[in-house]
Amino acid sequence: MNQKVKVLINTSTYKENHEDKVTDVINNLIYSILKSDKNFEFLVLKPMSTEKHKEILFNGIKVKKYRYFWPNKSQTFHENGILPSLQKNKINILKLLILIISQFINLFLTSLKFKPDYIYAHWFLPQAIISALVCKILKIKLVFTTHGAEVLLLNNIKLLNKILINFVLKNTYKFTANSEITLNEIKKNCKPDYISSKYMVIPMGIQDKFFKENNIEFNNDNNFLYIGRLVDYKGVDMLIKCLNKFKDSGNNFRLDILGSGVDENLLKKEVHNLGLENYIVFHGFKNFDEKLKFYKNASLTFIPSIVSDKRLEGGPLTLIEAMSQKNICIVSDSVGFVKYCNNKNSLVFASGDIESMYNKLIKYTEMNKDEKESMRNFAFEDSKFFKFENIGKIHSDFLFQ
Repeated sequence: MNQKVKVLINTSTYKENHEDKVTDVINNLIYSILKSDKNFEFLVLKPMSTEKHKEILFNGIKVKKYRYFWPNKSQTFHENGILPSLQKNKINILKLLILIISQFINLFLTSLKFKPDYIYAHWFLPQAIISALVCKILKIKLVFTTHGAEVLLLNNIKLLNKILINFVLKNTYKFTANSEITLNEIKKNCKPDYISSKYMVIPMGIQDKFFKENNIEFNNDNNFLYIGRLVDYKGVDMLIKCLNKFKDSGNNFRLDILGSGVDENLLKKEVHNLGLENYIVFHGFKNFDEKLKFYKNASLTFIPSIVSDKRLEGGPLTLIEAMSQKNICIVSDSVGFVKYCNNKNSLVFASGDIESMYNKLIKYTEMNKDEKESMRNFAFEDSKFFKFENIGKIHSDFLFQ
C-alpha cells in the first residue's frame, strides 16, 4: 500500500466551523484534491480566532491553531484581513509581529512532529516567507499559492522586497498564482533562474453547489448585487456614486450589498447623505445558502474593484460565482479574472472611472431580452472551468507531482 503524501497547510484564513464568517476557498481546495487523489494527508495550521480550542477536526480535516494575542476576542485578523486591520488601528502592528513569531515557532514544532513531505503556504506575506525559512532548516519541500495583494504590499518595501522574494523563490519547489496580474508582482523583483518552470497560473475555484441551481429566467431587471469586503480597494464607494447618477437620470433600482469590513460605516453614511436608503441595502455577511438566494434574485452583479498602491484584486471569485448563477456582470478591467471576461459574457469598464461604469450600466439597460439571455448563457458556460473538481486536480497535478 502506498504511503500517504503528508501536506502541512500554512494559512492565515481557513473556515473552522459552519458559522465562521470567512472564506472557505482553502477548505474546498483541500476537499477537491482529496476527491481526485485519496493518497494525501492534510494538516492545517492557522492563527487562533475568537474560538479558543487549539486543535479541532472539521469536515474530516485536522486543524491546529496558535495564539497570537490576548484575550481571545482580540484575535480578529481572520475577520477583517491583515492590511485593513493595520489601516484601522496601528496597535495591530504589534499583533502582526506576534503572529509572525508565533507562526514560525508553531510551524517549526508542528513540522518536527507531523513530518510533512510538503509545506503548502497560502499567501506570500507572511506565510510563504516563514514557510521558506522552516523548509530550508528542516529540508522540506515548499509549495505556495499567492492570492494577490500581499505581493503588491511587499513590493512597496524597497530593497527588502527583493531579498525576501528571492529568498522564498530560491527555496521553493513550485508555486501557483491566482492570476497573471498576481504573478507579475512576483516577477518584478525576482531572479529569472529562481522561477524557471516552477510556477503555474491557476485560479481558485467555486463549489459545485453553485452549478446545481441557477437563474432560469429574468425576473427583476433592476435588481443589482455586490458581494465582498467593504474595504477601500473594492471600489464600493465608486459604485454608490455611479448608482446615484443612475437614480438622478430617472432610473429605479435596488442594490443589495453583502459583506462587512472596516469601511462599512463610511459607506452607510455616504448612502444616507445621498438619500439612497430606499435604493441600497446593507445585509452584512451571509452564509452560502443565503448568498445563493441573493444571486438567484439578481440580474446584475457589480465587480467595481480598483488598484491602489497597496492593494489589487487578484480574482475575485464573486465574479465567477455570479457568472455561474447567470448574472450579467459589470467588471473592472483591473481585476485578475478580467482575463476570463469578454464582450459575450460580461460588461467591462475602465477601473476607477465612474463615467465608464455608468456607461456600461446604461448599455445593460439598453440590451434587449435576447441579448441579455445570450450574455447570461455565455457567462454560465465560461464559469464551468472554475468547478473545484477541475481546479483541485490541476493544483494537485502541478504542485505535488
